[in-house]
Amino acid sequence: MSEFLKGSGKPELLVTQGWSILAEEVSLPVAVVKQSAITNNAQWMAQYAMRAGVKLAPHGKTTMSPDLFHQQIEQGAWAISLATVPQVLNAVEHGVERIILANQLVGKYHFELIAQLLAQTDTEFYCFVDSPDNARQLGEFFATKSVALNILLEVGIENGRCGVRSQAQTLELLDVCQQFKALNVCGLSFYEGVVAAEQAVEHINTLVEKIIAIAVQIQQRQGFALANPIITGAGSAWYDVVAKALNASKSREQFTYVLRPGCYLIHDTGIYQSAQQQVVQRCQLACDINGALISGLYIWAYVVSRTQSDQVIIGLGKRDAAFDAGLPTAELVFTPATQKLENAPSAWRVTHIMDQHCMMNVAPDCTLKVGDLVCFSTSHPCLTFDKWRQIGVVEDDWVITKTLTTYF
Repeated sequence: MSEFLKGSGKPELLVTQGWSILAEEVSLPVAVVKQSAITNNAQWMAQYAMRAGVKLAPHGKTTMSPDLFHQQIEQGAWAISLATVPQVLNAVEHGVERIILANQLVGKYHFELIAQLLAQTDTEFYCFVDSPDNARQLGEFFATKSVALNILLEVGIENGRCGVRSQAQTLELLDVCQQFKALNVCGLSFYEGVVAAEQAVEHINTLVEKIIAIAVQIQQRQGFALANPIITGAGSAWYDVVAKALNASKSREQFTYVLRPGCYLIHDTGIYQSAQQQVVQRCQLACDINGALISGLYIWAYVVSRTQSDQVIIGLGKRDAAFDAGLPTAELVFTPATQKLENAPSAWRVTHIMDQHCMMNVAPDCTLKVGDLVCFSTSHPCLTFDKWRQIGVVEDDWVITKTLTTYF
């Protein structure tokens, strides 16, 4: 018997006519993305990057779907950023040719995998380094493989995540890297998402100014392996502030600026919707681009129980949807008995979530019954995608015409 995955229907039906969610031709819960939203979001961010004069290396960990990586590349993405070596290998296996490992490359087995990748493919690969110990380990290992490794020195903030904390530490790290011919220092990297939200703009401007000053000093010392070294930062919340700060530098023409937002492609109705609203409020360039980012990820599930008049139990839980940044939001309801599709009342609220169930408050006179279908949007798409081995692709008719495979 072939393997059956959640959110799937009869394989032969998918090929011939698709799986209709509303005709109940697929196992629920099922996670789907709207192709129109994905295309819109990819085009919107491509326009932003072009007008901002930056390159895009969207973070692939959001979806870990090579099909979506290629849609981003087709819309002009310069590279795909990834977080782990297995993610890198999966992307390369599916044809991604330029990759930033937005993380430290640590561990002998990982070294071996990347050395093999570089020796056997034409992949353009970069990784972060923020410590002399890691630089020595990499330099010594890759020298034995006769393979050069492109690295980006990571600069961080006090009490932040990774990254050296000062200009002096960065230059000391550079000195160590330059002892090894196997290490090509190609630029600097940073991640601004750990700054305090209350003074984020001020802190990001200060961080970027520091990084550019370091980059200029390294370039004056001829410490970079590229004529136009890479400076890369920006997650999904503050990419506009980062781009503006980078472009404010008088040294703009000396460097290649690369932004790494990831969640824009899927978007959501939670934390990234809120973040994007703030981008539009503070960034004229974002206002000038036609359209807007659209939430593209939905989960359909059944009402499985109603033992209280003011509460229904939905067959959707922590195994299916993100819950770390807000609980799922009901968007649509479909009644099979009447074939009626309606917007969900705004008063419906998911209040608790368990492994396979969530509890949703409704009005006592609500007509929802066991077997009715409810469609939910979510917050933080990364942690919904990683719960599914396949994601359906739909348009407005809610018919799944193909599936996307994920590789978490």
